[in-house]
Amino acid sequence: MSKEERASIIAIIINLLLNTYIIVRLVQLFKAGALAGEDGTMVWARAVVWAIPAAIVLTIAFNILLMLTDKQRSLNKVVDERDRIFQLRGMSVTLVVAALGYIGMLITLSTGWSAVAGLTMLYICFAAGDLLGNIVRLASYRIGC
Repeated sequence: MSKEERASIIAIIINLLLNTYIIVRLVQLFKAGALAGEDGTMVWARAVVWAIPAAIVLTIAFNILLMLTDKQRSLNKVVDERDRIFQLRGMSVTLVVAALGYIGMLITLSTGWSAVAGLTMLYICFAAGDLLGNIVRLASYRIGC
């Protein structure tokens, strides 16, 4: 397994772990009524903001764990044209889904939905874009084209 394949797998695992927890947490907050009212956006932001440092810490921890358990320990660190093409393909998917989420958020806000609903839509689309981009990148490596 190449370094880029491993990075894609780690990103997919972390995305699924963090975003599943955040979505469950947001549903709990919604059911409890904590997202309604003036403080709704602040409560939403406090529930979501920790995901960025958590993703960084988890990525570092997973990479260290895999390096310690990897018997090869010599990963190819050379990035060639094929790697760049696969990275661009995955990034393109991520950006398209994220852009659609941004447009969707603008539409929800312009039709009278709450700011929390718009932010949640934007967050879900960015998370889905990241997940789909990494899946496309991993699939590109596995298929080879």
